[in-house]
Amino acid sequence: MKLFRLNMLLLIAVFVISGCSKKQDVTPEESLKDIAYDAFIYAYPMMEQVKTINGMREFMGLEFNNTAMNPKLPWDNVGMPIVAPNLTSMTGGVLIDLSNGPVTLEIPEMKDRYNVFQCIDVFTHNFYYMGSRATKGEGGQFTFYNKGQKLPENNATFVEVEGNHLIIVVRIDIENEDEHEKVLRLQNAIKIIDAPEVTGSYPIYDEEKAYSPAFVEYVNELLTEVPESETELYKRFAKIGIMSDVKLTDAEKTEVQAAIDSAFTVIKEEVANLQIGNGYAGATETFGTREYLNGNYIGRAAGAHFGLWGNSKEEANYFMSQVEGMGEIVFSKDQLPPLTDIGFWSITAHDEKVLVHKNEYDSYVITMDKMKFEEDGSLIIKFSDKPEKGNWLYTPGGKMVILIRAYQSDPEKIGDYVPPAFVKK
Repeated sequence: MKLFRLNMLLLIAVFVISGCSKKQDVTPEESLKDIAYDAFIYAYPMMEQVKTINGMREFMGLEFNNTAMNPKLPWDNVGMPIVAPNLTSMTGGVLIDLSNGPVTLEIPEMKDRYNVFQCIDVFTHNFYYMGSRATKGEGGQFTFYNKGQKLPENNATFVEVEGNHLIIVVRIDIENEDEHEKVLRLQNAIKIIDAPEVTGSYPIYDEEKAYSPAFVEYVNELLTEVPESETELYKRFAKIGIMSDVKLTDAEKTEVQAAIDSAFTVIKEEVANLQIGNGYAGATETFGTREYLNGNYIGRAAGAHFGLWGNSKEEANYFMSQVEGMGEIVFSKDQLPPLTDIGFWSITAHDEKVLVHKNEYDSYVITMDKMKFEEDGSLIIKFSDKPEKGNWLYTPGGKMVILIRAYQSDPEKIGDYVPPAFVKK
């Protein structure tokens, strides 16, 4: 209250000096709870990324400034505890640390198949792409750097990065087992060719810490400077210890914890708001560059909770429906996913936990090139426990999740697209 009264006296003095007699409203100081609420929503996707990268480091041996490619055929992931496995692509990752200087990555030419190198910064923005769409499948060298760093003398494409760390998620399509050796050679040709000898550290994920007032430490570990476009935001966040040396009292920690609990509830509610109609959830608008998201922090957080590392809508879009029993989806010619000339799509059947289990028919996914269309251009996808003519996916009945993946969609139309509903038979 003393600070409030002092501010009032200063304002009155200003009005007297300026000769202004108009009454003005004064905004009271913001509460820690309000600040912590916004800060947790801001930090949540960053922490989800830390959790996922920690898992990849353990599962795949992912390390700084090295590549980690999964050599397994995608259909060999059937039966594995992998959520929504991609059954058409071989995958991998490149974790890059720029804290001691620029890093140069080399990729091979891949014009005969779909491939994508999705570059994601510490904030979970999809800030850059290479691959079939973005670079026409051309090979080349790409030097990633922080603003102000001395650039090496090479012929690479230079890519500026916010923050010291980035993850590059790699997907390379494979049609059948006969292509396995070829795709393995492509994976092996993806390599770091220039990087500092010394790397920095990466945070260790701890769930209890991530959902406590200590969550601010993750932001502090990940960042060495405040993003230029968010200076004012970080001035607010400094009051709870983000990019500042602040010690909270027990009472203040209780206030911050209440904000965290409230914020996480809202994030989960926002995921529910991703329902787009006909029983589908979609996240076409929640992934992209910093400029595209334009301060939509709750959308970014909901996207991370819905499915971290979703592609920008120009690259790929996902539509998920939770259904029960056996039935079919009928697409009229006008209800097919809107694609560019080089776009394609697929549909996969999962269990209620979005896992894929082995079945005797090896029926898991239908890709566009395998789909059988009706004479009028429509498409029928059937889901049942016995093989059927036409387009059929196995389900034992019970609860099921249907996932539609649309790659290289028409960006002007995909934001309004809603697939037709599953009809139970």
